Amino acid sequence: MDPSAAFRRWKAQSLSKADLSRKGSVDEDAAEVVRLLNSRERFFTTSSCAGRIVLVDGSSGGFEVQKQNCSWLLVTHKPCGKNDMMVALEKASGDAVLKFEPFVLHVQCRQLQDAQTLHSVAIDSGFRNSGITVGRRGKIMLVL
Repeated sequence: MDPSAAFRRWKAQSLSKADLSRKGSVDEDAAEVVRLLNSRERFFTTSSCAGRIVLVDGSSGGFEVQKQNCSWLLVTHKPCGKNDMMVALEKASGDAVLKFEPFVLHVQCRQLQDAQTLHSVAIDSGFRNSGITVGRRGKIMLVL
């Protein structure tokens, strides 16, 4: 199959699906950049998070927080106060793990050159841990 046709098919499939995040929608603070990238012929986003604060019940053991099969005590994409944290901690069955997760965006790109251009923009904007992955089926992903 023509790589451009495959990309268009992947984009149409991805954008037609409901948001699969735990929240169920694109974060308000990431929506503008998601809309901008999705409106371009060469890109589409597959997932995003504007950054969040997560408090997880730590009774599952260890400090490695698993996102599935755990008790989320607090999840917010906005600043929270002491009272929010104390109310959430009252629900903990023991230790709790507080985690700060930064902005993340996964962008599928039509061609490697498109990914390299967007990667340069990301690096220049301060996203130092950005990277490009090329999959076996030709999918080119940029993670920032």
